[in-house]
Amino acid sequence: MSHFFKRVVVLLNDLEKIDNVLKKAFDFSIQHQTTLEILYVQEQELFEIPDYFLSDDTINNERLDKKSVKAKIEEHLLALDIQGDHAILIYEDDTVEQVLHYAKGQKDILFITAYHQEFSEKLVEKTPHSFWMLKNEIHHYNNIAIPLDLKEKGSTVVELAKDIFPTQQMTIIYDYRYLLDMMSVQIDYLNVVPVITPDVIALNKELKRNQKKKLEAYKREFEIQAECIDGTSSLDKDLIEYIAKKDFDLTILYHQDTELFLSPLLILTLLKELKSDLFIVNF
Repeated sequence: MSHFFKRVVVLLNDLEKIDNVLKKAFDFSIQHQTTLEILYVQEQELFEIPDYFLSDDTINNERLDKKSVKAKIEEHLLALDIQGDHAILIYEDDTVEQVLHYAKGQKDILFITAYHQEFSEKLVEKTPHSFWMLKNEIHHYNNIAIPLDLKEKGSTVVELAKDIFPTQQMTIIYDYRYLLDMMSVQIDYLNVVPVITPDVIALNKELKRNQKKKLEAYKREFEIQAECIDGTSSLDKDLIEYIAKKDFDLTILYHQDTELFLSPLLILTLLKELKSDLFIVNF
């Protein structure tokens, strides 16, 4: 497939533990022949003391020294033997606004960043972009999870995953409850209400059979593993438990704004609770 992401942008909020982010972004840029872009945003304290309460020396010390920040990033690039064309841009406040301004509505940008609870959830919730969120110092993924609803976007996401991670083991995770009629699901947190009418039970059995056939077709087409889970708790809890149990080190998610599965609320919950790195696609 023609690669969806035409640009890769490292998003930094500090200079601590940035080597893993820079290395993954560089490898991606080489693999897919894109220029490495680095966007550093320094967030100011929410309740800063006004300048007129501070001495001149304090003010000068607290101002963002863009040259020093750029030099520090260049040091890390040199230490990692990262060469070639790259761009470094440095801004102050606010990360979400800077991302929106920098991307200018372009959806083919992949932002790679370390997970930060305060900023990461806002980025996923308030911007229309794709993010590779790193929670761990993992140099090579061995076990990738792709929760899927088997709808149209699903095959596109699997194709994208196979293109970006061509040699890694992947598993599609499917839950039969994704196909339940909305009348049998509580809106508050996707808890399943027991279905008791014979007609609905028979319909859901038929739907399950059809979805199993579709899942088998995915396995054959993409030469990928697939697992069905049919838990007893809520969708988010069952997914989190299964991903942790199987020790997946990367979870690939994608936005489905109008669907039961992978709604914005569910994605934000998984982003917060999962221990694996996350790759969140937003077409």
